[in-house]
Amino acid sequence: MLVDVSVPELSIDSLTYETDSELGPGSRVIVDVRRTKHAGFILGESHSKLPANVKAKPIEGVIDDKRVIDSDIWELVTWAGKITMCGMSKALRASLPVQILTGEKLLPPPKAESSAKFTERNFFNPFDSERVNFFLAEMDSDSRTLILFPRKEDAKSFFMNLPESLKSESVLWSSESQKFFETWKMIQSREVRVVIAPPGGVFAPLMPQKIIVEDESSPAYVIPYTLNMSARSLAGKRAAILGAELILAGRVPSLKTFIRTKPRETLKPERKNIILADIHQSRKENLPGIDGNIPLTYTLTSRTHKELAEGHNVIWILNRTGESSEVFCGNCGESVKCEKCGGIMQAKNDGDMLKCKRCGMIRELPRVCGNCGYHLLIGKRPGIEALAKIAGKYFRDVHIYTEGVRLSDLHGLILSTSKGLGILNEIDPSLVAWLDLDSELWRLNHDNRFNVYRAVCESYWRGRTRGSNRKLLIQTRRKGLMLAEFISRGWEKFIPDELRTRKEFMLPPYGYIVEVETGGEKLRDDIIDSLMDAGIFVMDPGEDSQPLYVSCESLEAVRKILESEKFLRNTKTQYINITVRSD
Repeated sequence: MLVDVSVPELSIDSLTYETDSELGPGSRVIVDVRRTKHAGFILGESHSKLPANVKAKPIEGVIDDKRVIDSDIWELVTWAGKITMCGMSKALRASLPVQILTGEKLLPPPKAESSAKFTERNFFNPFDSERVNFFLAEMDSDSRTLILFPRKEDAKSFFMNLPESLKSESVLWSSESQKFFETWKMIQSREVRVVIAPPGGVFAPLMPQKIIVEDESSPAYVIPYTLNMSARSLAGKRAAILGAELILAGRVPSLKTFIRTKPRETLKPERKNIILADIHQSRKENLPGIDGNIPLTYTLTSRTHKELAEGHNVIWILNRTGESSEVFCGNCGESVKCEKCGGIMQAKNDGDMLKCKRCGMIRELPRVCGNCGYHLLIGKRPGIEALAKIAGKYFRDVHIYTEGVRLSDLHGLILSTSKGLGILNEIDPSLVAWLDLDSELWRLNHDNRFNVYRAVCESYWRGRTRGSNRKLLIQTRRKGLMLAEFISRGWEKFIPDELRTRKEFMLPPYGYIVEVETGGEKLRDDIIDSLMDAGIFVMDPGEDSQPLYVSCESLEAVRKILESEKFLRNTKTQYINITVRSD
């Protein structure tokens, strides 16, 4: 019998081998690939038709004659590999410890009963403490429960604060090499009843009867590099496979959840706590060597002075790190690119050092432009390091903190990006200010407006209690005014407005966006030509470092082209990385 085998260690989706044994999908075997032995997973009987003069290699050995991972995980991985177009081997690598992929012995999973029918509930409440109490009540049962958080620090904090009676039945998911494998085996043996995990824990081998997804609309749920898919979508699919109960929770629902279940908003921000400041009526603060400025309105500075004088903390949010967000030549306009990956370099440490936004590589600022040899390199769009210098002029006797500094008894002005909003778990500032909401809305991503809205809502609600009187100040021009107005009107008004626009242009959740990253200019051009010849519209930003964007109602036509023989061979310079957006 001929069987197809996936070899995750080599990122090979399917090779055909011959066997005399009856091996079902998920069984692990030893196969010869280029005269080297590797572990592989049986995918099933092969339907490949080999040429008459070609004989398939025999399977070298059998590691397990039965599947050693739970049936729901196998079905979930198979589905994920297909829907994301990443293939079976990459999906296996994203979901299993490396020891399983390379053939280490493993006991088969114990049999576990599953629920009779899939059910779905939601719990949307802006107060974090009230959602935590809800989770604790849901955990206090005999059900095997998987609780997902968008960030590992949130999962760890929840686990560490559990009552001892629940902590003894729970485990915190870890993806750190050997510890990952040990945790995986403990969960599969059913030594624990509850798994608390960041996004990767959606593959925990628990056969859960209940899956809770906290902050379910967070973009941090996307599992990068391999699957490039939201763990929330994987959690929903897994609950459907198992017939488990799915509970979606958070401050703001995702668009898919809003369409499917029509949740109700329990509480809106008070209008008196939302302050809008016209960015046109601001001081334009410039720094030498940096093109662009940071607008500071009178409303912002006066409100900040007032809150600081009363002994409160204030947070300013600017989503640009470093001294400046980009460095370019003052003569030819060419940006300084990373020598390693070609990404944009941002200025750090007073502009003496550069850091790649994509891979993190650090280098000294070059003395001349690599394109034309001109000696003057200029920073573009000042970041938080520049903002700290400007703020120091206005608040001379105040502690000014940059992102990453933990506060104790001190108070002051904290400068942060939206990624640093976790600090709101430690302090409750009286004022949170978004310095330039419009710049957040200029990004090209189809889901950017929704993500900006939920981030602004998070900055208002995260870490606060019902007695808090936190205020939200938004500096904006006309572009951001409507979004700012929706904050006080609530997501029950905002989401329908967002969905109308998405439906008009068949954007997710009504269609798909496929992002295609490529290595090599010729490969990129070939992909564009192939898609356009098939009548599929491609948006090319014109930068090789930016992905191609394909909007479509169905993935089948795009998959057929990208999985064709023409584009199957990947090398270090000729590669295709695909991300499917459906939210």
